[in-house]
Amino acid sequence: MNDQVQEVKDRLDIVEVISTYLTVKKAGVNYKANCPFHSEKTPSFMINPERQSFKCFGCAEGGDVITFVEKMEGLDFFNALKLLAEKAGVELKTKSVKFGDQEFKSDQKTRIFEINEWAKKVYHKILLDHPKAEKAREYLKKRGMSQKTIESFEIGYAPQSWDFLLRFLLSKKYTEKEAIEAGVAIRGDRGKAYDRFRGRIIFPINNIMGTTVAFTSRILEDDGPSTPLGVNKQAKYINSAESSIYTKGKTIYGLDKAKTHIKESDLAILVEGNMDVIACHQAGFKNIVATSGTALTLDQLKILSRYASEMALCFDTDEAGQTAMKRAVRLALANDVTTKIITTAPFKDADEAIKADPKNWEKAVEGAKPSLEYWVDLLVAKSPQMTIADRKKIAREILPVVKNIFSEIEKEHYIKYLSEKISVSEQSLLAALEKAKSDGESQQKQKGVSKPTHENYSSFERLVGLLWAEPKLIGETGLEIASPKNLEPKYLPIFEMIGKKQIEREKIKPELAALYDQLAIIALSNINTEDDESARTELHYLLGRWRSEQKEDLKENFARKIKEAESRGDKEDLKKLLSEFSTLIK
Repeated sequence: MNDQVQEVKDRLDIVEVISTYLTVKKAGVNYKANCPFHSEKTPSFMINPERQSFKCFGCAEGGDVITFVEKMEGLDFFNALKLLAEKAGVELKTKSVKFGDQEFKSDQKTRIFEINEWAKKVYHKILLDHPKAEKAREYLKKRGMSQKTIESFEIGYAPQSWDFLLRFLLSKKYTEKEAIEAGVAIRGDRGKAYDRFRGRIIFPINNIMGTTVAFTSRILEDDGPSTPLGVNKQAKYINSAESSIYTKGKTIYGLDKAKTHIKESDLAILVEGNMDVIACHQAGFKNIVATSGTALTLDQLKILSRYASEMALCFDTDEAGQTAMKRAVRLALANDVTTKIITTAPFKDADEAIKADPKNWEKAVEGAKPSLEYWVDLLVAKSPQMTIADRKKIAREILPVVKNIFSEIEKEHYIKYLSEKISVSEQSLLAALEKAKSDGESQQKQKGVSKPTHENYSSFERLVGLLWAEPKLIGETGLEIASPKNLEPKYLPIFEMIGKKQIEREKIKPELAALYDQLAIIALSNINTEDDESARTELHYLLGRWRSEQKEDLKENFARKIKEAESRGDKEDLKKLLSEFSTLIK
């Protein structure tokens, strides 16, 4: 075995590394946890500190510390080793290592990691020292950010230049193509590459090991236009494009710093933005994280569930924030994740509440309500007269959410709560619940089914859900599905995006996002989302089944037309239809 490989393994404690990803508990001389590679409620994942190895007795996965990081991060041996070497303080002296009879070399992912690391260091150095970053430093000071916090989160500044970072990366022997693949550069319509971030505060986004994989950036207040074509106004926030090392829906901002505090408090608090996370950490509230430039996803829920049994959500008090809250609550309840809602009213968000007085945040966390109770209370507060119409309206909004709740205990609790709040008997609500359509449920009425199952959804609906949850699979569809005939209007937005090979979640209306979320839950219910091959296999199965169903529908349609031509005695049309039908069934 290569000496460097052994040195890395000798310097690391496998229990400590795995604890970075999972909540582990002592079990005799070993440690146990819920396996991250398959769904389970009773821990069957065991870590042996003496042998420095792990083994799951449920799915048979096993190996050493490098194997574990390979599987968790989706990396090959060399890149997993490089990640661990940085953690162990070992400098890899070569671009390849031997392990057993195999040789592993650095690859494109290695260079993408390096580019992001260089970008972080350069942007951070500029913010700390460069005269052109003075305005950025003043802005952060105005926002109450201390020097210690700036250094801890390695915040940076991208100068107002079209190719500053790109020229730096080229000088380090990286290519334009690699900079674009890493998400720090972009190619314009005329084919010229330029920096993605210009004149912006830069916030590095790290993976769970603390390695930078992407960036989010914020424009400085009152900055003017900054595009070569004179576009009127820049977006407030711009994020790195997804890359081979960064998937928005599977990355959580601040988790590398918050994970230990989340485990200690057994509570993960999810806020809306990077500045909220930083403000909370600076004030000493360190079990706080945020989504990575996207709406909350199933994968993010599952990741946070590894660290804590409870989760609290704190979204902005404006309309957009409340819409995001409702979407997150739907997703969590349907996925058996218990959530509470923290409200910062009368303040807009956590950052604003803490600046006024950190005790505001403490009180807000202490006063967090179970998620659907908060939602019901929100609706009741808007209907002080509580007329019959008000009661019906509230029930129509809440009951579809209740119907999708995974836990029967939670379902019963919320029916009782809703009954008390709108003064309608539980019996009436249960009767209405039977008639109510679940979020995303098809028009067919469920009979004797308490929660959604595969049987209630067509292969087409499951296919939509899978592509919504795993957009990276779109390139493998062959995309005859980009323009199916007789497509229902509710599926038009997502299929237009599938045709463009890019899912833009922020452009989907909340009610459609809720539908697609429900379909995603169904599509992923029997898939190990940590295993790309499992999702890929399911994709090809659903594609095959759906296309087969389309073909059968087409055959039935031809059979009907042939029968009609026969009854009319139209020999010419009959001959044409039989010829087309013969071609179809070959």
